[in-house]
Amino acid sequence: MKKKPFHFLWIGQSFANFGDVFYIVSVVSYLYHLTSKAMAAALVPFFVTLSLFISGIVAPIFFEKYKLKTLLSYGQLCKTFLLLFLSLFLQWGAEHHIAIVYVFVSLIAFLDGINNPIKNSLVPFIVSKEEILKANSFLNTLDQFIKLSAWPIGSLIVSAGSPFLLIHITLLFYIVSSILMFLLPIQEHTKKNTVQDKGLKNFLLSIRLGWEYTWRNVHAKSISFMSFFEGIGNGVWISAILYMYVKEQLHVGEEWWGYINSVFFGGMVIGGLLSVTFSQSVEKNQQFFVLFGPFCIAAVTLLFGTTTHGALALLYSALYGIIEQWKVICLQTILQKNARMDALPHVFSVQGVISSVTFGISALLMSFIADVYGIRFSFYLSVCCFFISGWISYRQRKIWSYKESQKGEITGTIL
Repeated sequence: MKKKPFHFLWIGQSFANFGDVFYIVSVVSYLYHLTSKAMAAALVPFFVTLSLFISGIVAPIFFEKYKLKTLLSYGQLCKTFLLLFLSLFLQWGAEHHIAIVYVFVSLIAFLDGINNPIKNSLVPFIVSKEEILKANSFLNTLDQFIKLSAWPIGSLIVSAGSPFLLIHITLLFYIVSSILMFLLPIQEHTKKNTVQDKGLKNFLLSIRLGWEYTWRNVHAKSISFMSFFEGIGNGVWISAILYMYVKEQLHVGEEWWGYINSVFFGGMVIGGLLSVTFSQSVEKNQQFFVLFGPFCIAAVTLLFGTTTHGALALLYSALYGIIEQWKVICLQTILQKNARMDALPHVFSVQGVISSVTFGISALLMSFIADVYGIRFSFYLSVCCFFISGWISYRQRKIWSYKESQKGEITGTIL
């Protein structure tokens, strides 16, 4: 992983990822202090998720028309300008036009929904096939570390300074990321538009491409079904459920909600570091991690959801993070090695849509079950969802083997 393009990619995306968290912290803080209403702040993640869902659906239209590097670099540049305008708007008095703040947040999230599939699609293009899993492990570890550290760092900056200071820091990070994306040394082939129709038909055909690619590829289709059920199961880890869990089952202070979240992300960082260190062993045993990962997560979720001891809850949370990271890295690598290069952005875009849909469904479903039937029943449902994912994985067990993945060819050209 000593290639120049990979360094440009991970450094540039690290600045962008830090900036993404920082600006959300600043906007949420600003809206809460301006309105003193939790709903005003809670609408921020709602609009972010909604925009990610919409952009995930329409992203194939852009993939069919523009090169990946063009989308990634100009997308980051547009985010920079949007953040600049948002900063000016907040400073000049947004208290009378709060709705416009949500428009800016939605537009930035929309661009993220297009850029996110591109980041994953570029990995098999800029590193050798033997280094894909190691590269994924490194990038996922870095991403989880940023999620773990950016929130407390951003909150500290807001407390010591102001939301505007944090936005200005984010703006600087976005500028650096934009420059690195434009300098990303990738030679792309001329874009070949596979959709020749015009107007609405062209629009619908472009959107359909990603779903057709996913359905035709046995790896992508299996992973999509697994992601759907696991996304529902992951609903027990949303803030509302964990807050109720801490108060009603563990009977400890509210600060334990933060402890559980931190330990979970810490577990994912540990899992990623282990994958980087032992990348060859993890890859050769990827079938084991994909087959038994969902069942192990189901067992850990059951233990977590039934324990009344805080220390054990932290332990199970860390284990969950480690196992989840191993499984995700292996599935991501398998997908990258067994899908055509020109299909990867479309397939990852579909994965993003599935994640957005399941997040919304699971948040409502798990909260409803917890309120009506109790917190433990929501964890029981989560366990069932992970078992279904494991059953799907077991039925397709042959396609997860290391030897089968090595046979897969990354065909096609970069868009």
